[in-house]
Amino acid sequence: MNIANKRRITQFLALIISNLGFFRVLKTGFVCPFLYCYGCPFAAFGCPIGIIQNFIVYGRFPFFTVGSLGIYGIFFGRAFCGWACPFGALQDLLSRKGTERRIRTQRYWYIKYFSLFIVIALAWLFLDTVFCKFCPSGSLFAAIPFRILHPEIGVGAPFYIHMFTLALVVILALIISRFWCRYLCPLGAIAGTFNKLSLLTIQLDKDKCKKCVVCLEECPMGIIKPDGIGSSTDCILCGKCVEKCPEKALKFTFKAK
Repeated sequence: MNIANKRRITQFLALIISNLGFFRVLKTGFVCPFLYCYGCPFAAFGCPIGIIQNFIVYGRFPFFTVGSLGIYGIFFGRAFCGWACPFGALQDLLSRKGTERRIRTQRYWYIKYFSLFIVIALAWLFLDTVFCKFCPSGSLFAAIPFRILHPEIGVGAPFYIHMFTLALVVILALIISRFWCRYLCPLGAIAGTFNKLSLLTIQLDKDKCKKCVVCLEECPMGIIKPDGIGSSTDCILCGKCVEKCPEKALKFTFKAK
C-alpha cells in the first residue's frame, strides 16, 4: 500500500475516533493533537486552541494542554497535521478538486505565528474564546452539525460568521493547497516549532539527491529547499515527497537521540 492510501485511511480513522462521542463510547477531556472543535455534538476530545483560550479567560496556565502538545510534538512534530487533522484532510480533497496552484514559496510563513498571538491576545482582552466564534474547523464540525440536530434553534449572526469564514477558507484552499495550514492555523504554529526536535522526521540522502525538485513540486506546503523537508516548521510530514522522489532519496525515520 502506498503512502497516499495509508494517509487517507489514517485521516478517515482519525475522523471516526474524533466523533466517538456520538456513540457515547468516548467522551473525554483529553487534548487532541489537531484542530477539532469540542463544540461538535459528537466530539470525543478537546481542541487545544479552545482549551488554551478558556484557561486564559479564567486566568490559569494550561499545564495539561501545553504538556500534551509538547509530548505530541517531541514524538511526531507536525505529522498530525498531515496524517490526522480532519480539516487538513478536507483541504487535501479540495486541492484535488480545485484549480490549486503548487505555490513554492514560504514567503509569509510567519503569519501563522501572528495568528497564534492574535488568538491569545483576543482571549486575554475580551475574556472570551473569540477565535472559536469564527474558526473554520469549528464551523464545519460544530456549527453545521449543531444546526442540523437542532433545527428549532434560530440561525443568527454567529452562524453566518462561521459560514462566511468557512466559505472563504474553502475558496482559498481551492486556489492554494493547504492555505489554512500554511498561513493561519494557530495550532500548526505551535506544532511546527517541534519539527526540528521531533523524533519522527523525513531524512534526505544528499548522495542520492539529483536536485530534480520533484519533491518540492509535490509539496502541498510550498517548502522551497530539499533540506527543509522534515525540519521546516511548515512540513506536515505528509510523505508526498517520499513517495514521488524518483531517486528514493527521502525516507521516514526516527532520529537517534
